[in-house]
Amino acid sequence: MNCKYCHKPIGFVRSLKDREYCSEAHKAAGRTNSARALRELGELDYSTVDSWNSADEVIEPATKRPSSNVASTATVLALVALGGVLIFSLDPSGGNSSGAPEPADRRPGWFAQQTSTLLRYFPKSSSGVELRSDFVSSNLRDWQAAAASASSGWSINNGLLRPGGLRIWSDSRSLADYRFQFEGRIENTSVNWAIRAGDHRNYYATKLMLSGRGSSSTTELVRFSMIGGKETRRVRLPLPITLDDKAFYHYEVRATGDRFTTIVGGRVIDTFRDPRLRTGGVGFFSEGSERASIRWAKVSVGDDFVEKLRAFLTFGLILPPME
Repeated sequence: MNCKYCHKPIGFVRSLKDREYCSEAHKAAGRTNSARALRELGELDYSTVDSWNSADEVIEPATKRPSSNVASTATVLALVALGGVLIFSLDPSGGNSSGAPEPADRRPGWFAQQTSTLLRYFPKSSSGVELRSDFVSSNLRDWQAAAASASSGWSINNGLLRPGGLRIWSDSRSLADYRFQFEGRIENTSVNWAIRAGDHRNYYATKLMLSGRGSSSTTELVRFSMIGGKETRRVRLPLPITLDDKAFYHYEVRATGDRFTTIVGGRVIDTFRDPRLRTGGVGFFSEGSERASIRWAKVSVGDDFVEKLRAFLTFGLILPPME
């Protein structure tokens, strides 16, 4: 039997007392599941943060692989869809019940035709632009600094980027909706990034900050906007998550219209809406003694989910080709 909170096996001694949770801490944390689910959907108001249970969520570092017995939601859904197509791709009447070979020109079954028709109504994927930087060299010409701070304190050592003053990834500046992903480690205080940065006077900035070390550390998110060179009031949000200050984590920021979602280690930690900046790229920065290491960064535009689903379901055979 597995713990309802962490999904790890419950020890034998513990199971004699509690067959649902592996520890008292996880039993207490289990009561926050409904709040956590709302937060992951981006529907939890941070004014309720103080009412959450004191149990933190431990975010898995990027270097650790997920448990092999936990299948991703996408994989499960794809397998279910594939099973449905395989089962129902015959004619509604049940197909050829005589067992004789089907004619070579047999039309696709009813379910296959309906699925193919439905896929036609999904928006076509875009050109699938993807920018990636692995920081394997000291060349930073693709990252534009403000004219007044050309050096900006940036450095690359052993494949790790350490940002200084704000630099914007020049190839991303004309983009609008995208997924910004990177793998980073907080070395001192925080890791900071910018999105929708059209220039150094207009962008949205976020900091993920650690105070203290080890089990006594606290995590908070700070964000602000720079509009026309004027900074808005900084919003500080305490987060019920635990990060290891020596580990790298996978960060993802999704910019869609006026909605922005921040994900760390697969957990949604923040969402906000702001309609002022509709286009602009991504960047990194540090302030004062803040220091972080970035292993790689990537920006993706376009969602080829429909084409991937079609390829997975059809393998060129189950569903007819899209005209």
